[in-house]
Amino acid sequence: MEPDDAARVLVAVITRPRDLRLAREAHWYRIPLAHLPQQLAAEYVAFYQTAAFGDERWSVRYYAPILRYRLTTRRELLPDEATHPRANERYYCLELGPLAELPLPVPAARLRRITFIATTYGQLRRANDVRELWHPDEDQQLPGDDLWGAGLAGKSLR
Repeated sequence: MEPDDAARVLVAVITRPRDLRLAREAHWYRIPLAHLPQQLAAEYVAFYQTAAFGDERWSVRYYAPILRYRLTTRRELLPDEATHPRANERYYCLELGPLAELPLPVPAARLRRITFIATTYGQLRRANDVRELWHPDEDQQLPGDDLWGAGLAGKSLR
């Protein structure tokens, strides 16, 4: 079932195919605490793929429901990288439901440096270019705007 148009979506950059594979198979995505977006709370996360994705580069194609947020360390998420310089740093782990493909991918007509974009599923579904995601419909009333700006409306932290 497709999300409601008003559903909050956090578009996040994904720079390596391995990280997309983890989102698809292990059902999680990580965000360093040091690089949190202003608006983290969302019902879904969508992924902007970089040049590392070949023919799928510079576009948003996949999304997943966010089931839960939790704090953890990189070492706990990636035990095979225990000697990584940031192994002990804290991360938000977004626990995800199944990855789904957008009906139509949202390309970037020109290369864009993207970290995070807070948008809605309706805007994501209608956008013809990534730049359109920054400006949701102005006449659209979204429930809980005060909580959305506060960060983690309705999501459990552990």
